[in-house]
Amino acid sequence: MKKWIAAFAAGVMILGCTACGKQGSEGNTETVNVLASDVQTEDVQKEDAETEAAQTKAVETEVAQTEDVQTQAAQTEDAQTEGSQAEIEAEEKNDNADDLEEKGTNGEIGMFAEKIQAAVAGKDMEALAALCNYPLAVNGEVIEDKEALLELGEDVIFTEERCAVIAAVDVSALEESMAGVVMGEATPNIIFKSVDGNLGITGIN
Repeated sequence: MKKWIAAFAAGVMILGCTACGKQGSEGNTETVNVLASDVQTEDVQKEDAETEAAQTKAVETEVAQTEDVQTQAAQTEDAQTEGSQAEIEAEEKNDNADDLEEKGTNGEIGMFAEKIQAAVAGKDMEALAALCNYPLAVNGEVIEDKEALLELGEDVIFTEERCAVIAAVDVSALEESMAGVVMGEATPNIIFKSVDGNLGITGIN
């Protein structure tokens, strides 16, 4: 009887060990599966992050290239505009110079200079203002219109030295240049030239 009981107990122990071993094996398998799943998830996330970063960089590069193209186009347009404006100004200067030369040939320069001499000698602000092209420079200051010139007054325009210099000018010897016709060897002086076909004072210095 005791032998039978001992044999039964041994069998129960063997079955218990077998069950424990099976459960342990299943637990290990589940752990391995979980770890593998985590690794795959991390790989996928890493690939997604790399893909997103690459796409972002590509977009930034495209935007930068577009901005560069737009900037270059704007600079080219500005350069063309500046070039066209410079050409227009050069043509206007040439036209004015040609017109001034023609007026000199016809004696108009001398006659206009005599009008300036008369206005200065009589200290006639109205007469002098009517001979000006606006805007003009007066002692380095820009005068926009006739009213602004008249506001300066006789004391500013008809200084004793300027009156003496203008009176001494030989109008028959006046010569035109790109700057215009200068009445006076240095400062003070009065400069006039042809603007849009009309002679006018452009500087009182």
